[in-house]
Amino acid sequence: MAFPMKQLLLLTFYTFSLFVSAQETDAKINVLTQKINTSEKGKKLKLMESLSNYIYFETNRDPDSILAETIDFALQVDSLNVAIYQLSNWMDYLNNRKTNPEKALRKYKNYSKQAFLLQNNKTKAKLYLNIGDSYYYLKEYEKAIEYYDTTEVFAKCAEEKKLLGLAMMYKAGTQSQMGRFAESSQGLQESIRIFRQSKDTFNIISAKNSLSILYSQNGFFNEAKKERDEAINLAKGINSRTHLISFYVNAATDAKKQNHTKSRIENLLLAKKISDNSSHSGFYNSILCSHLSIAYAQQDSIDLAEKYLQKLEEILKTNESQQNKVGYIEALKNVWFAKKNYSKALQYGKEHLEITRKTSDFENVMNAEKFLVDVYEAQNNNSQAYQHFKVYERIKDSISNVQKVKGLSYFQTLYETEKRDSQIEVQQSDIALLDAENRLKNQWLLFGGLGMLGLFGGVLLVRSRSAVKKRQKLQERFSQDLIKAQEEERTRVARELHDSVGQKLMLLTKRTKTAGDADMESLAGNTLEELRSISRGLHPATLEKLGVTKAIETMINEVDANTNIFFTNEIENIDGDLNQDQALHLYRIIQEVLNNMVKHAEAKAASVSIHRKGKTIEALIKDNGNGFEYSEKLNSGESLGMKTLLERAKIIQSKLTIQSAHLKGTSILLQIPT
Repeated sequence: MAFPMKQLLLLTFYTFSLFVSAQETDAKINVLTQKINTSEKGKKLKLMESLSNYIYFETNRDPDSILAETIDFALQVDSLNVAIYQLSNWMDYLNNRKTNPEKALRKYKNYSKQAFLLQNNKTKAKLYLNIGDSYYYLKEYEKAIEYYDTTEVFAKCAEEKKLLGLAMMYKAGTQSQMGRFAESSQGLQESIRIFRQSKDTFNIISAKNSLSILYSQNGFFNEAKKERDEAINLAKGINSRTHLISFYVNAATDAKKQNHTKSRIENLLLAKKISDNSSHSGFYNSILCSHLSIAYAQQDSIDLAEKYLQKLEEILKTNESQQNKVGYIEALKNVWFAKKNYSKALQYGKEHLEITRKTSDFENVMNAEKFLVDVYEAQNNNSQAYQHFKVYERIKDSISNVQKVKGLSYFQTLYETEKRDSQIEVQQSDIALLDAENRLKNQWLLFGGLGMLGLFGGVLLVRSRSAVKKRQKLQERFSQDLIKAQEEERTRVARELHDSVGQKLMLLTKRTKTAGDADMESLAGNTLEELRSISRGLHPATLEKLGVTKAIETMINEVDANTNIFFTNEIENIDGDLNQDQALHLYRIIQEVLNNMVKHAEAKAASVSIHRKGKTIEALIKDNGNGFEYSEKLNSGESLGMKTLLERAKIIQSKLTIQSAHLKGTSILLQIPT
C-alpha cells in the first residue's frame, strides 16, 4: 500500500524526533522544574517555555499539563506571543500525536479572543496552520483550505518561507482528498519552489514524496517514478532514513500495480535493510514483514513468505497494535492461499475484507474482494466467486473512471495554463512594442526632468544636512548650558539655605534647648538635619572641603550603609588631577548612576573603581542587576537621566561608555582627559 500523503508527512516529522533515555529526561525535567519554582515573572516564563518545548519536541511525554500552565502564566504576565505559540504546539500535539482534532479546536476556541489580539504574524501563521490541520482531520476540507489560505497570508507578511511552503503543501494534500487533482499537483510544485528558495531540503523531499504518491494514485506511474527518484537522491544526501523507507515501500506498491514482481520485492528489501539500520525499526518492520510475506506468497516462494510471517508473529508478541494485526491477517491469508489451504485462506480473507470495509480505502477493499474471488474459484464455488467478482469490478470501474476524470482534468488544466501563458506573452509583446514607440518621445523629457530634480534634490539634501547638524549643535549647547545653569542655581540655593535658613534654625535649636522644651528642641534639630541633607543634595560641600576623592567615597559608603547592595571600591586619590568643573560632573555622574542602581537594577553587588591611566582618569562602575537594552532605553521617552549623563560627559570633554543587557548587569566607563 502507499502511505497517504498528509499522514506520511507527519509520520516522517515525528519519527525524525530525538529519543533520549528516561533517566536523562527525568534529570533535565527536574532541573528545569526546580528553577521554575524559584523564579518569577519573565525569567520564570522563559524557563517554563524551555520545559514545554523540551517535553514537546524531544520526549515522548504527555505535554498537556506544562503547556496549559505555560499558556496561563504567559497570559498573566502579558506575553501574548508566547501563549499563542505554545497553544499552537498544543494543537499540533492533539492533532497529530493524539489524533484528537475536536479537542484541539476546543483549546483554540478557549483562547480565540486572546489570539485575535496577537500582532506577531509568524505566530499567527503557525496557529492558523494547526487550525487548518484540525479541520483536515475532521474531513471539513473547505474550512481546512480557508485556514491554510490564511496561513499563507500571514506567512508572507512575516516572510516565513517554511510556513508558507507547509501551508501550500498541506492545502495540496487537502485538495487531493477532495479530488481536485490538478490544483493539488500545482500546489505541491509551488511548495517545492518555495522550499528550494529557503534551501529546505527536508521539506522538498516531503513535497516530492507527496507529489509522487498523488501521481501514483491516479495512474501516472512514470511521473510518480520521476519525482520519487529525485526525492530519493535528496534523501540519501541528508541520510533521511524515514523518507527512504517510505519511498521504497511506495515504489513497491507501484510495481505491484504494474505486475513488476521482481521490482516490487527489490524495493521492499531495500526498505527493510534501511529500517533494520534505523532507530525506527520497531515501527516500520511490522509493515515491511507483512508486505514481504505477501509478495513472496504471491510468487509461490512459500519458505520466504513463512520466514517473514514468523518475524511478524514475533513483533506481535510485543506490539499488538491494530495496524500490526491487520498486516498479519493479510499476510496470513496469502500464505494459506499459496499453501493451497483454501479454507484457512477463506477464513482470513473474509476477516480482512470486514476490516477494510470499515475504512475509506476503496483500493484495499477492491483487492480484498479480488482475493475472495480467487479463493472461491480455487474451491470451484463459482456462485460465490461471481458475487465477489461483481463487487470487485464495480469498485475497479469506479476507481478507473475517477482516475480518467482526474487525468483529463489535469491535462485540461495544463492546456488552459499553457494557453493563458501564450496569450499573456502575445499581449506583453504588443505592450512592449507600444512602449518602445513612446519611450523615445519621453526620454528627453524624462532625462531633463531627472536632471533638474537631481540638482534640486542635491541642494535640498545639503541644506537639510546642514540644518540638522546646526540643530544638533544648538540642542547640545542648550542641554549643556541648562546643566551648568542648574548646577549654579543648586549651589546658590544650597548656600542660602546654609547661611540664612540654617543659621536661623541653629539659633532656634539653641533657644528651645535653653527654654527646656524637649519636643520643640527635637523638632528643630530634625528640621536642621533635613535642611543640611537637602543642602548637601543640592551642592555637595564635601567636594570643596574634603576633595572629590573623599566626597565620592563618602557617597558610596552612605549608599552601602542604607541599601542591601554590597559595594567594593578601588579609588585612587585624584584631587590634584581634575579642575573644579571636572570634579563636580564626575561626582554628579557617579551620583546619578548609583541612584539608578538603587531604584531600578535590583543588584546584589556593585563595584566602583577610579584609576589614573596615562593622561586619563578612568571611572568604572559595575553591578550585577537586571540590566536593560541600551539602545531601546536611549530612544525611549523615559531616558532623560541617561541623556543627562551623556551631556555631562560632553561638558568636560570626556567619553562615556555604557554596556548593558537584560539580566546581565550594567557596566559604565567614564574616561576624563587631564
